[in-house]
Amino acid sequence: MSSLLWSSIATCVAVLFLLLHLGIAHPSLSHLHRNSITRLPGQPHVEFHQFSGYVTVDHKNQKALFFYFAEAEKDALSKPLVLWLNGGPGCSSLGVGAFSENGPFRPKGEALIRNQFSWNRGT
Repeated sequence: MSSLLWSSIATCVAVLFLLLHLGIAHPSLSHLHRNSITRLPGQPHVEFHQFSGYVTVDHKNQKALFFYFAEAEKDALSKPLVLWLNGGPGCSSLGVGAFSENGPFRPKGEALIRNQFSWNRGT
């Protein structure tokens, strides 16, 4: 099996686990609050929900993927889900992608400010 095909399959499986973990693809939402972020340090007030945690992808080898998820600002249940993965080395999906390019916030000194170009404004 080619590495590109394997990588695509692994990404799809990881997304499925993420959806199940967040409760988006599962009727029970009771476990959702354990991954809820109430507020990030220096964050302004927002109306959307945020979540972070780990999705186990290989129990035997104790492998997990970290995720940070920000709901759409409005009508979140009807918006498409976007998964952003940066390439590397040295190009973190969290540090560069989420907090410099397309996430809901950008750092400004010790504070976070709203990103006017954030993807969660529409997705």
